[in-house]
Amino acid sequence: MGFVASLILSDEKWALVKALLPASKPGGRPRSTDLRRVCDAILYLVKTGCQWRSLPHDFPPWETCYTYFREWRATGVLKHLMQLLVEKVRRFEGRDAPPTIAILDSQSVKTGKMASSERGYDCGKRVKGRKRHLAVDTLGLPLALAVTSANTHDKVGGRHLIGSMAGWLKRRCVKKVLADGGYSGAPFSSFVRHTLNATVEIAGNIAQKVKAFVPVARRWVVERTFAWLGDYRRLYKDQERLTSNSVAMIRWALVGLMLKRLFPANSGGWS
Repeated sequence: MGFVASLILSDEKWALVKALLPASKPGGRPRSTDLRRVCDAILYLVKTGCQWRSLPHDFPPWETCYTYFREWRATGVLKHLMQLLVEKVRRFEGRDAPPTIAILDSQSVKTGKMASSERGYDCGKRVKGRKRHLAVDTLGLPLALAVTSANTHDKVGGRHLIGSMAGWLKRRCVKKVLADGGYSGAPFSSFVRHTLNATVEIAGNIAQKVKAFVPVARRWVVERTFAWLGDYRRLYKDQERLTSNSVAMIRWALVGLMLKRLFPANSGGWS
């Protein structure tokens, strides 16, 4: 085992992740691939920003790693893993598992030359690429995520987030949605009320009034989560050909962040 092999998932982290991954399918030849090393490889790729073909040789073959990455994305395993970790982190922080407040925001990022779909121009941010839509709780933990072209309006992306939360948080535990002026308007408020039975609270842009950066109470948490994602070089630009892979890369970064929150002493600066 090389130098890279000892850096990613500690024994404690892997024990938790392993318990949340689905068991191997019955019948056929027994699985020979070490799933711990596959998870290590994916987290390494998201953190360092390397290409699949450039993964170090002490990981499984890159084709194997990419196959599991694609399978866990397509079958919903990754999404389920992220949601279960959110509940575990909330309990670890002394909170109830279901959140009562959701905070929405978006971030426009440039795309790499490999991106072949869902690209546009955000006139407000003057960015040509894609837009990341994110909903978090008051701890900054992800509740919903979507990636669209950069010219998609925040309200359209917000509807995707609200619909995703309604599918996961079936008890309609969210009572308030905090957002900026991009989500204002009666149609969006009515959609939130009908879907989540929650109210929308729009915060004013204080920074424009004082000509300086001023963190908005509570809503700054989602900006901090975007800043955390910026520490992952694969996410500096949207390098993915498909938006479904873009969402998966962000989810893996969020999984790494939540594992670090649960086991801060065993993080080693990686996940």
